[in-house]
Amino acid sequence: MSELHDTLRDALAELAHLDPSLRRFGARHHRYQPGPPLSPARIAELEAAAGVALPDDYREHLLHVGDGGAGPYLGLMPLDHPIQRALLADRGAPTADDPWHGVVGLAHLGCNHVAFLVVDGPARGQVWLDARGIDAGVFATHPSFLAWYLTWIDSLARGQWPDPLVPPGRCAVPVALTKYLHRLEQQRGVAPGGLDRAAVAEAMADVAEGSLRTLAIGSSPFFDHQDPVDICLRCEHLLEQLGVARSAAAPGLPPRPCRP
Repeated sequence: MSELHDTLRDALAELAHLDPSLRRFGARHHRYQPGPPLSPARIAELEAAAGVALPDDYREHLLHVGDGGAGPYLGLMPLDHPIQRALLADRGAPTADDPWHGVVGLAHLGCNHVAFLVVDGPARGQVWLDARGIDAGVFATHPSFLAWYLTWIDSLARGQWPDPLVPPGRCAVPVALTKYLHRLEQQRGVAPGGLDRAAVAEAMADVAEGSLRTLAIGSSPFFDHQDPVDICLRCEHLLEQLGVARSAAAPGLPPRPCRP
């Protein structure tokens, strides 16, 4: 194992030590535990079956850290799964409406936003994000898997929130809370935006456990349309800022490669 991968494993162990209650975003899912590494022979089999070579940094992670488990946002999806193997072998041309060709799903960011690694074509090696569910499109976020992973490690090590990567205010949670406050304003005969801080705090404290449900919009290899999904980092940060209990957000399904 290289010094870099030793350092990554040590960093994950330290993050787990500093977060025993799994309070950081996504920790309840991956628990800072990498999946079992793949053998060189198994990776060679997967590459041969798909007719494509994995980007070097991603291959090294699979070999020396693990396949799936601890990773950015809600954790890494394993590569060695039928859905991932089919995506890897798909030689179709990716489009803005259908990017799932010659790629590997990396992680669910919550709210049906999915990061993926391009393994073929001009963008090979880059990490992209599918945020079409909030009309934010499909776009590149990092030049490589390693850059994406190290950015996440660095954010947590500094005690910072990772970059949400999606525009604010478009997910289901802020939309639902805005409607909730608007109804309260109407009930109290208050002009839009006229509730004082005490009234807003009282309203947020009344948001019931599991009352905020986020559903996938549109189908993908990882979720069906209307599947319940976990909220994203930006939405969880919003709940924290408003004083709404994390338990107000109903838990969702993990992406298919992470399901038993």
